[in-house]
Amino acid sequence: MEEEKKENKGKLESQDVPEEVSSSAEEEGANADQSGVPAEKKADKKWYVIQTYSGQEDQVKEAIERNIEQIGMQDKISKILVPEEETVEVRGSRKIEKKKKMFPGYVFIEMALNDESWYAIRQSPGVARFIGTKVKPTPVSDREMQRVLKQIGIKKEKLEVAFEKGETIRVISGPFRGYTGIVDEISPEKGKLKVLISIFGRDTPVEVNFEHAEKIV
Repeated sequence: MEEEKKENKGKLESQDVPEEVSSSAEEEGANADQSGVPAEKKADKKWYVIQTYSGQEDQVKEAIERNIEQIGMQDKISKILVPEEETVEVRGSRKIEKKKKMFPGYVFIEMALNDESWYAIRQSPGVARFIGTKVKPTPVSDREMQRVLKQIGIKKEKLEVAFEKGETIRVISGPFRGYTGIVDEISPEKGKLKVLISIFGRDTPVEVNFEHAEKIV
């Protein structure tokens, strides 16, 4: 099995993987109790992260889903997640809604880790490697994973502001329509700009909604 390079990723915390996590399928079958349920099915699954090329996260997710269905490993792999957030980009008078990857180049997988499941994921098209040590993947800490899942659950949209402080804009709607001014402040949470507009020869601060302003190119 090839050794994988260890990389420190700032967005995710990691911890050492216990030795018992890497038990083989045969050992797990042998450890089944009198109820006939393999120990593997009783073990708590953990979240792991795989790396792929940025922009191919969804294709990799679909490839893994097809792979585990073909080989019948749904009991070992519970969820495959590509965290996204909804954003709104303001361009002139238009609002453009789109989804943005929270962790470009990464896919999260909740799974019971053993040699068989590890190998199955690594053989899926588009998978570069698991994040972890040279020996085994490292699970994401519960605290960090809860933070990621909480972020996904928040439906609040983020505004991607197309304006910059100090640039010149034109007001295209409202009482100051037709005026030009300099952006002095940007308030993304309010969707407003504070613009310095020359009125009677004096710079006057005026609040303008994002959709009522456009850049002067």
